[in-house]
Amino acid sequence: MRINYDAIATTFDRRYRDEQYAGVEEALAGFAGDGTAGRVLEVGCGTGHWLRFLNERHRRAYGLDPSAHMLAFARAHVPASCLIRGRAEQLPYRAGTFERLFFINAFHHVEDQAAAVAESRRVLAPGGRLMTVGLDPHVGSDRWWIYEYFEPVLQLDKQRYPAGTAIRTWMMAAGFIDCATHEVQHQPGRMDARTALADGRLDRAVTSQLGILSDVQYQKGLARIRGAMNAADDRGETLYLTADLRRYATFGTVPY
Repeated sequence: MRINYDAIATTFDRRYRDEQYAGVEEALAGFAGDGTAGRVLEVGCGTGHWLRFLNERHRRAYGLDPSAHMLAFARAHVPASCLIRGRAEQLPYRAGTFERLFFINAFHHVEDQAAAVAESRRVLAPGGRLMTVGLDPHVGSDRWWIYEYFEPVLQLDKQRYPAGTAIRTWMMAAGFIDCATHEVQHQPGRMDARTALADGRLDRAVTSQLGILSDVQYQKGLARIRGAMNAADDRGETLYLTADLRRYATFGTVPY
């Protein structure tokens, strides 16, 4: 279920053009605060989208990612940021280096998530805070055309994405206090299936949910969509691909 992010670095930022993340932006801005909140680290920074978001608000942050190609794009986007190649389970920083550390839509890619939480605790100073943002398919309220037409994806996402309860358990085991999970963004959406196909919005590089599928699984899903689209055409209707997703932020604080 691994994604080769070196291979898709050139197209990765398309998601920020196609989707709106106002709720995530608000959560990050509040979490990072102003310069008085101290040093900030994004783990899984990718091409630097969220680092650039903070820079535009006069908040400099550090970034870490395991993909060299993603970091090359991040350096072009946010040349003032300090970027390092590394993994969440073994952060290359001294204890107590940061006051804020966050993962946005990245924590599900971490192989040992409990170890990553413990490492986050190590590099955070007393009073420091951790935030993870991502989907939680365990809640059971999400509806998504990807889950509907690409049958293995929902079960795979339940393996990749930890429930908020699991993240809080790892946080408390690592020594965090005041652990809590909140919904930060509701993302309903609808798009014409034929237009989406033509515009490349069903390409495998668009989202990791499609990227983790085998070629056979991906092609079967596309065939289901085309079949439903043709059936809609026969009825004189338009097939729309719909989504109703929620993103959750989980927080923990290092005690003084």
